[in-house]
Amino acid sequence: MYTNENSIFNMSPGFRMVLFISMTGLSMILGGLITFSIVAAALNTPFSDIQSVLLRPENTSLTQIANAFASIIGFGVPALVVAYFTKGSFASNLGFKPITNEKQVGIVILLAFTGLILSGALGDLTDKITFSNSIRTWATNLEAQYKKALMAMTHMRSIWDLLLAIIAIAVVPAIVEELYFRGTLQKIITDWSGKPYVAIVITAILFSAFHFSYFGFLSRMSLGIVLGLIYYYTKTIWLPILMHFINNAIGVTALYAVRNNPKKIDQVMDSNLTYYWVVIGFIALFILFKQLKKTTDGV
Repeated sequence: MYTNENSIFNMSPGFRMVLFISMTGLSMILGGLITFSIVAAALNTPFSDIQSVLLRPENTSLTQIANAFASIIGFGVPALVVAYFTKGSFASNLGFKPITNEKQVGIVILLAFTGLILSGALGDLTDKITFSNSIRTWATNLEAQYKKALMAMTHMRSIWDLLLAIIAIAVVPAIVEELYFRGTLQKIITDWSGKPYVAIVITAILFSAFHFSYFGFLSRMSLGIVLGLIYYYTKTIWLPILMHFINNAIGVTALYAVRNNPKKIDQVMDSNLTYYWVVIGFIALFILFKQLKKTTDGV
């Protein structure tokens, strides 16, 4: 296992943040260019038409693969580079540490389902917030674009389409996004500020913003906070990856189950619970995190 003990790489959190931001910009640009070039060559399509071509149902598999590839470059590369140029074990810098208590797995699975309830309730709460007509129009248009892109990636006709969708939408994002946000960004902000809970919230806000879904902002921010707390308490990236995977896989599987019913597809994508479930969700989270913290006592 690669370990870097060279003092040259003992960078301050500020320098690590500069490296992280620089690599993010570079990786996002390169990831987009490489992905678009491959798609353009595969479909013999000019760059200007790629986005509309990828939204077609017949290109769903290619859209899933392209999105997964772009995510690996855009999110994975910055995390790997920062971990490489940080003093210490490469794997440990990324958060790849063993799970210390098997009970943690069960608690995280329960947290995943509780998080889904809370997300649905927060979605309902967001929808009830009153805005000016211009802001609501902007938010509605942004949400429509998000749903259109999601539908392009989840047009599934067979079990093989479902398996590919789970790999592209659940497995890959769970790994690379957790390495990027919790394993790298949250750690840098924590080291920089000395305030782990502030780092968790800031990272969760950025995590949600990256998904470009206004009406899902509070839902994803709450998910990001839960993922950040799991990582902070357990010190292993495997458990946030597990919860992130469960969250995405349930959504993909639900869309597959109602694939032949457009009305039910809309219901799955817009599924909200009444806002009083927020209270129930927070109570459940409090209890589960209390149990999770017990598994880490003395570790």
